[in-house]
Amino acid sequence: MSKILISYRREDSADVTGRIFDRLIQQFGREAIFKDVDSIPLGVDFRTYLDEQVAKCEVFLAVIGRDWMKNLGSTGKTRLDDPRDLVRIEIESALKRQIPVIPVLVSGATIPPAMRLPPSIQDLSYRNGIPVRADPDFHRDMDRLIDYLKQKIQGLTEDRKEPVSPLVEPLRTETPTDMVKVPKGPFLYGEKRVREVIDHDYWIDTYPLTNEKYRAFILADGYGNQAYWSEEGWKWKTNHNIVAPDYWNDTKCNKADYPVVGVSYFEAEAYAKWVGKRLPTEREWEKAARGEDGPEYPWGDQIDKSKCNSSEAGFGQTTSVTQYPNGVSPHGCYDMAGNVWEWCADWYYEEQKDWRVARGGSWLNNTMYQRVSNRYGFDVGYRSGDIGVRLVQDIP
Repeated sequence: MSKILISYRREDSADVTGRIFDRLIQQFGREAIFKDVDSIPLGVDFRTYLDEQVAKCEVFLAVIGRDWMKNLGSTGKTRLDDPRDLVRIEIESALKRQIPVIPVLVSGATIPPAMRLPPSIQDLSYRNGIPVRADPDFHRDMDRLIDYLKQKIQGLTEDRKEPVSPLVEPLRTETPTDMVKVPKGPFLYGEKRVREVIDHDYWIDTYPLTNEKYRAFILADGYGNQAYWSEEGWKWKTNHNIVAPDYWNDTKCNKADYPVVGVSYFEAEAYAKWVGKRLPTEREWEKAARGEDGPEYPWGDQIDKSKCNSSEAGFGQTTSVTQYPNGVSPHGCYDMAGNVWEWCADWYYEEQKDWRVARGGSWLNNTMYQRVSNRYGFDVGYRSGDIGVRLVQDIP
């Protein structure tokens, strides 16, 4: 049974909610956490299913960001005014059952006043909430929330005169949201398919970094906090007055589920530090892209123009990171061929320390460039509509 239910809006707080979810499953275990629509089985009636899950939970976390009550056009109404709104349905169900509802305030949000909420959920305004800030305060705030949840769950269980279930120790190998595990060991690397060995397991992003996730970095003042930037990167950002990725306002490529583009190596590096990840090495990237047996492309040895966004696809721009499910790598990564080049940590020229490696090819290149062994390099300040980011995370 899920002890904790997390309610959130994907377009409002998906990235920070994913980080909250990761911390909670490390502490309580995956089975104890229900994360809203992400946990709904395919084909079921989500209204009934959500109501059933709320009924089973012991604590309800309402993640509230700054766009949680976004207006619907020029009507003056918000999404919560719609009785079919999923977040409203969940909160109504929790309040009706007198389940403890805790507002979790992210991205500088505050609890909305009762007068702006539908009568059925106005009680939310009188609940004591907890802010969960961006780094460097994120983990400190999460420690406070986790300590409270431990006490709350234990107290509720004792009130029902049931034995207290022991808390699960942190599951340090639990895969974070939207990442896949790549196991250590040998694989065939490069054009000549030389046997190489990676001596550590690691997680890598399932998809290229999206605009939706990068937006959270911008809202968290990622461009204004020097703590996330290398000394060279901060100097570059300041000298060029950089406040967002290039193409950030270009409607052709800034859709939420499209890969963020127009990010330099410095910006990719800063985002990685903020989110607690890092850029992959070439070898880590390539093993995730081709598996152990060294095929030419993520899907095999034959060119297949239907499995990646290359110039032959004819879009002339980036596409959704989920558009090519038939082109995934052996480890389950999307878009490791085509769509956008992806920054890696290695220097392109060892003797010239201003170019970094990029892998994967892009929508601008033909399919020959999408071979997973193909390597290219760009200046660290390069920002283009065909270069993005995929990150890795170490497994302790």
